[in-house]
Amino acid sequence: MAEFNNNSSTTSDQEDSTDTQQFDYLNQFDDIHTDYTLNNNDITELMEDIDFDNVYSMEQETNEYETDQFNIMHNTDDDDDDDDNGTTDKSVTLNPAEEQTISEKLNQLSTTIVNTKKSMALKYMKDEIEKIPDYLMKRNKVFKQMIYETLSTRSIPTSTNNMEDLRKIAILIYKIMVIQTYQLLWAAYLKSGMGQLIIPSKTQRSYSTILPIWPKEIKILFQSDKHKNENETYFNFINGQLHELDDQLKRNQKELNIKANHFQDYTLSIQKIIETYIEQHLHCLRMEIEHKIELVQYDYHIHVLKLEFLRQKPNTFQKQLMQELCHSKYEQETTEQEVSLLKQQVTYYSSSSQSFECSPIAHNPLIDSIQNPDIRQQLFQQYKDVAKQSRANIFALYMKTAEEQRDEYRNKHEINLKKMWDAYNSTSDNDKISSTMLNLMHQRCMKISGRIKSIYKLKAQSIVSNSKS
Repeated sequence: MAEFNNNSSTTSDQEDSTDTQQFDYLNQFDDIHTDYTLNNNDITELMEDIDFDNVYSMEQETNEYETDQFNIMHNTDDDDDDDDNGTTDKSVTLNPAEEQTISEKLNQLSTTIVNTKKSMALKYMKDEIEKIPDYLMKRNKVFKQMIYETLSTRSIPTSTNNMEDLRKIAILIYKIMVIQTYQLLWAAYLKSGMGQLIIPSKTQRSYSTILPIWPKEIKILFQSDKHKNENETYFNFINGQLHELDDQLKRNQKELNIKANHFQDYTLSIQKIIETYIEQHLHCLRMEIEHKIELVQYDYHIHVLKLEFLRQKPNTFQKQLMQELCHSKYEQETTEQEVSLLKQQVTYYSSSSQSFECSPIAHNPLIDSIQNPDIRQQLFQQYKDVAKQSRANIFALYMKTAEEQRDEYRNKHEINLKKMWDAYNSTSDNDKISSTMLNLMHQRCMKISGRIKSIYKLKAQSIVSNSKS
């Protein structure tokens, strides 16, 4: 993730001096994603340079194979409008005025749905930027101690005003760091849509990584919106968010400059201490955003591999084989990771930090109300033994079910792998796949596997974080 860049030429001696020089803290933050805040002329030029027509004409061929979040090529053919089961078409004839009214209402409803989706999607990010986290609150003892020590070791008065002024500076630094973190995510969205997401590899790939593919996280926001130029719509929306983040960044940087320069004896070394403290608490957000960017990259690879496979002009059998292989890989890897995660969860909930005495059910009002201590202790021990055994039985049942499902999907995928190799070695033109197709199938399965592992890695890290807290 992006770290703060201290572009100032100030020496360490100057940093710790108590001169009243004017620090320019803006320069520390102005190098993040400025390339992605584009004006309308930039947009027009970029849109002309990208061959969207070629890419999306290929995508139209794949509509019948669009699937779940992994794009695993399930057949989702829409039913024809013609009624094939012999039922009567009970259509209603409307006059032009009624049709116009209904059309306008549907458009209004569609716009409302799209705006609501966008608002909900952006709310979490805005809340994260605007909120004051607990670790920067006045009541937080660790934060207060850090501020006190920072001031006292530099012989700066630890007055209430100084403590509060430094807290306000810390809040501004927090906002700047959060904004920069979200800029990375939105820049990744934009790069994906411009075909610039994947850094060129030294080893030649068997598929193009310069195709403009808009992330599904953006496309889903406009599902109900019938816009004429979806590429320009996505581009403008993402670029608008980057502009807004950049404006927020500059406002906070400017305010930081003002507050820092009005704080007597403020130095860059003080700022570094505050940054380090905030960075420790921002770890979870950083990890979450890094994960989202990683998923955007996986989705990009999975999508372009599908396009490259369809560029080979596969027949119905070959398409079906790709569909079944990718889907069984998704199921196999998901169940493998579920078993692994469940084992970690069992270990965590069996640890001393999650003992029965620490659980909410440890205190039973009925048992606690018993006056006789011996009887109370005897009943509590029985209650505890039953609860622990029940938990152990539930864990065992969960594990047995998960392992059975894993074995089932593992066998299913092995069968599909055998089908793939049989097709590769087949002498029949209709049932044969080329070495290129074989390679694309394998690579796509590996990317699907990698995506699922990434998701479960984050879940596992969450368990580890909980065990340490």
